[in-house]
Amino acid sequence: MIGNKIIGQQEYNIRLLSGNDEIDVQNLCERCSDFFELIEGRLPEKDAGNSILFDLPPGKALKDKYVFGVYKKNGVLIAVIDMVKDYKATGEWIIGLFMLDPDERGNRLGRRLHDSIKDWVLEEHGRALRIGVVEENRRGHKFWCKMGYIEVDRVKMTYGNKEHTVKVMNLFLK
Repeated sequence: MIGNKIIGQQEYNIRLLSGNDEIDVQNLCERCSDFFELIEGRLPEKDAGNSILFDLPPGKALKDKYVFGVYKKNGVLIAVIDMVKDYKATGEWIIGLFMLDPDERGNRLGRRLHDSIKDWVLEEHGRALRIGVVEENRRGHKFWCKMGYIEVDRVKMTYGNKEHTVKVMNLFLK
């Protein structure tokens, strides 16, 4: 998963992000303002990059969190994938965020990155991936269904200024 990768016709550098990358993550959040409007009902806050890098679900520690950054050859961060291992059950990994620059959407990069995630999680002895998709995110729901995820639950959650019904979806790897 980590390193220089040729995906489609482009070369990308995929690496784990740290607090040193907060500005890059914040800049991506601002370019993805459509996502924040949909999910939170507002533009990304000034600390959105920090939140992505350090926020955790209850009962989890930073050692369980992996935030991958996908950089173009020109050094611009174009995707962030936030994952936490052993969330809800041992061997289940939750994708807390899969954010792709609007200019990079629709070219199969998301699908290819997801394939890399699946392979990596299997190498890490994971058996399932989990994601929550807000009901209003029809495009996202369609994408995750195409990736093979199935709805296993629905929960009410509040993000920013908006309350949502969240479709909890799983992909069983083994």
